Amino acid sequence: MKTMNVNGVELAYVEQGRGETVVFVHGAISDYRRWELMRPLIAERYHFVSLSLRYHYPNPWKDKGENFTMAQHVEDMAQFIRRLNVGKVHLVGHSFGGAITGRVCINYPELLKSAVLAEALLIPPLSAEGKAAGVDLYSGIEKGVAAERVGDDRTAAMLSVNAILNDPQAFQKSPLTAQQSTVDNIKTLPLFFAVEKTTSPLTCEQISTLRVPILVITGEITAPYFRYVNEALLDWLPKTTASAIIPAARHTFYSDNPEATAKAILDFVARH
Repeated sequence: MKTMNVNGVELAYVEQGRGETVVFVHGAISDYRRWELMRPLIAERYHFVSLSLRYHYPNPWKDKGENFTMAQHVEDMAQFIRRLNVGKVHLVGHSFGGAITGRVCINYPELLKSAVLAEALLIPPLSAEGKAAGVDLYSGIEKGVAAERVGDDRTAAMLSVNAILNDPQAFQKSPLTAQQSTVDNIKTLPLFFAVEKTTSPLTCEQISTLRVPILVITGEITAPYFRYVNEALLDWLPKTTASAIIPAARHTFYSDNPEATAKAILDFVARH
């Protein structure tokens, strides 16, 4: 593991392999370790890089979370790419990390060769069914936030993962390494929830103007809300946008089916 000073804080990251650089951005209550099953598969052909965002394990907190904002994460990501000093990169963002990735595409397209938006929280679904699915998801996450505010880390992690994966036993069925990663990052949950409620989503017009080549990834059996989010995103992205469905995979497609996820990313990156 290495560290890099980015906008005044130390960000941890790992890297492996040679060639064009593919940078992986994790989602909420997570860290660089969530991409570990992908690392050897990507590093066979490319320079794999996975970082932990500001406030996420094992990065130190320099304050109480005041700089946990979407704008700050986007600026950190842009600065991290510049300081890698490898030229343009392929950027892969999952969920909350996908929201960051999409905004890097808009604000700093000159840094990117391509981008993968993996169930990215960029644009809310407009259908009644999609909105209802969002209410269900975020009400479950809000229960996790309430548990974290009273210091019950494990219950907060369990409630959040169960809501995100749409399964009341999802956390208990997860590998111990995945459970520990969630617990290690659970104190960021209230910060993430606040950002989700206060950050303006991208507009359809902003989405439609994206010119960075994009791949949109969906898990075949993901929770309904994420499926609706991806459908809304694809409706507004340029018609040349690529898409892939990962078989037998939920929102955690990178661990449910790492081989198929890696193949989709590798095939896309090879074209750009």
